[in-house]
Amino acid sequence: PPGSGAPSVEPQRQQQQKLGGEGWSGARQEAQGAKAAAGSVWGLRTVAMKGPASWSSSEVIREGELEKRSASLFQLWKKKAVVLSKDSLRLSSPEGGGKAKELRFGAIQKVDCVERTGKYVYFTIVTTDRREIDFRCPGESCWNASITLALIDFQNKRAVQDFRSRQGQAGDAPAASRDRRLARAP
Repeated sequence: PPGSGAPSVEPQRQQQQKLGGEGWSGARQEAQGAKAAAGSVWGLRTVAMKGPASWSSSEVIREGELEKRSASLFQLWKKKAVVLSKDSLRLSSPEGGGKAKELRFGAIQKVDCVERTGKYVYFTIVTTDRREIDFRCPGESCWNASITLALIDFQNKRAVQDFRSRQGQAGDAPAASRDRRLARAP
């Protein structure tokens, strides 16, 4: 009651409403909203999911299903619908809807730790910021090989582009110095 010196419950209720619920669930919702607003986790970019055709004009190499290990305390394996294209790996829930995550090959350093068991092939994607994302797939599906080959192709094309751009800059330098010499000539 006001004037009794006891703290009021009303500010706590307002804070809970601001967080979107009661206790931890409201704080969790706020954290998830901040995480989604940041847009990038482990090199993953959140994209609106409207189907593979709306994601990019990049050619789709393969579509299917993988299991991704969650980063939570229990590290559960969650099924993901996957679309492998020439420049990225897109992950979404197998039911569809919601938001998808796009892991661009520019943010991937390598595919590592391939381990085969009787039923599954386990592999890790290492991002350029040294984070690791664990996946598994049925042994006969060879998703790790498909992702590795697409990544190598992407990295090779990027290296050729970088080389050509450096060659173009080096080729421009002699022409620029020749032009300066001619400009100074009487």
